[in-house]
Amino acid sequence: MGSRRRFEVAPISIYGTSTIGVYLFANNSITVAPMDTPEKVINTIRDTLGTEVIKASLAKSPLIGIFMVGNDNGVLVSSIAVEEEVNELRRLGLNVAVLKTKYTAIANLVLTNNRKTVVSPIIEREYVNLIRDILGTEVVVDEICGTYLVGSIAVANDRGVLLSPDAKDDDVKKVRDYFNLNVDVGTVNRGRSFIRGGLVVNDNGGLVGNDTTGFEIVRIMQVFGTT
Repeated sequence: MGSRRRFEVAPISIYGTSTIGVYLFANNSITVAPMDTPEKVINTIRDTLGTEVIKASLAKSPLIGIFMVGNDNGVLVSSIAVEEEVNELRRLGLNVAVLKTKYTAIANLVLTNNRKTVVSPIIEREYVNLIRDILGTEVVVDEICGTYLVGSIAVANDRGVLLSPDAKDDDVKKVRDYFNLNVDVGTVNRGRSFIRGGLVVNDNGGLVGNDTTGFEIVRIMQVFGTT
């Protein structure tokens, strides 16, 4: 592993906003971005995350990062995605399943890396096996930090998990015991605790909203860049 690239973090904005996490999905091989993402931003994504970048829409909207969640094994998309959009993702080689839960913002309800997944207790139990099969991970159904929004208050890669500062010691311990990884608390975009809204990571690097401070970036690098 000595030759692995250094974990880089790059600040970007999309549509002039720092809430970049609502617009992007990334795993270790591909990043999905809105159709009209500028080439300059595409280049930054490609350079930082080390992925191919594809442009798509979900539910005829640019909110890729809300309606799609997954890892290197597979991705789940919201039931309001249009059939052609799902087929396009499959054509690109992604293992895609439509999650037919009544909740559409599914990325707020699932926290995953390539080995473990936390599913919000509000997702109907009948879908838990599908989530397990598509993501190819162990699955636990639980809250984190006292909220069912497990995907919005935490971000994970295969080396670490960053939790909202609302996390208590018990939350940090629970997540650390489950993922068996480096876990810490932090914020994005000058103190925002809904971390997922301003942060997209894979194992190569991270993208943060333009408002994210140097201190916040250092914490992100410490959590996700460790071996």
